[in-house]
Amino acid sequence: MICDAHVHFFQSGNLYTRPDVIDMNAVVPYAEETARNKARLDTTFKVWLASGVTGVVDIGGPFWNFDVRDRTLGNDNAPRMAVAGPLISMVERPQLDLGDPPIIRIDTIEDGLTLVARLLERNPDYIKVWFIHRERDSLTAQEAIVKAAGDAAHGAGKKLAVHATELVVAKAAMRAGADFLVHSVFDQPVDDEFIALARARNVVYCPTLFVTMGYPLALSNLWRATPEELTRADPQILAAMDDLNEIPPEKLPERFTALLKDAKPPAPPTIAMQNLRNVLDAGITVVMGTDAGNIGTLHGPSILREMRLMQDSGLTPLEVLRASSTNGAQGLGLAGKTGLIAPGMLADLVLLDADPLADTGNVGKVYRVIKNGVVHEPEKLIEAIR
Repeated sequence: MICDAHVHFFQSGNLYTRPDVIDMNAVVPYAEETARNKARLDTTFKVWLASGVTGVVDIGGPFWNFDVRDRTLGNDNAPRMAVAGPLISMVERPQLDLGDPPIIRIDTIEDGLTLVARLLERNPDYIKVWFIHRERDSLTAQEAIVKAAGDAAHGAGKKLAVHATELVVAKAAMRAGADFLVHSVFDQPVDDEFIALARARNVVYCPTLFVTMGYPLALSNLWRATPEELTRADPQILAAMDDLNEIPPEKLPERFTALLKDAKPPAPPTIAMQNLRNVLDAGITVVMGTDAGNIGTLHGPSILREMRLMQDSGLTPLEVLRASSTNGAQGLGLAGKTGLIAPGMLADLVLLDADPLADTGNVGKVYRVIKNGVVHEPEKLIEAIR
């Protein structure tokens, strides 16, 4: 099996899916974009299977995330799914609030515990904190909120996932009880204290390397589909990735004008890539995750972009595959049940036409996908949604 341990079903990957980053409401209203995402969930499920992925972790979204999970249960045309609900956050994103916000600002321990209690009513796999720290914020006070949420989650038998992309924040998150760091540390090399905290807590680390390149590629109109995206991505989303060539300039936000004028390919996230190698060498569990749904990171075939960057970070194809399968099963909450080919394991398999141990790009050469013993032909899955 292959698991993407970091996705978001409330986002599509196109230019209209994050109005808090770039406001495209004048072209496609965000409410319309969200309604489309809900209406095409079955399409997105098939895209994942066609890409060889039989398990995903949706690590944060509106409360209707739980309804998405319910639609996957017993559904052989959908990947297995673990889920978190709305993100407990230190900041707010009102542009994303359509009455069921994916991100909820919490300023006190009491408010955090109230939200955790609401989330626990829906039986999440993870409680997720979006740990955003600014210079004016008290890290000590923020850490206390995260710890209280983590203690409540652990008391209910749930895991604490934390978005923490700076070294100081990631260490605070682990001191507060994080089980799952859902992004790389991007700002500076991880240090001995980070490694010690991660080992002590048996933290799972998800690098999400490509998403940092997907945004600037898409917003500067330099994003180009890979062969696998041309044949396996949702055709509606794929078509929308070319919209910048058709939208009248007067409808584009000013930010786009600057990005298009000075367009240049983004550099790979070299600090995060080195951190990935160092974290793995320290014996910390690494899982593959794309952050799919964010602008420029499409559901399904974006796993190949992520795997390539992991391999470019110095991981062997075997190490990348282990992060995507055996370790992915741990992120999915199904360790010992899938992620290996052995008697008694769930029959979730991907059959390839080329050897992935020679190159992770061969994961894109999917011949058949088996989910729960049901055999799928990728071409037929995609034909069904065109």
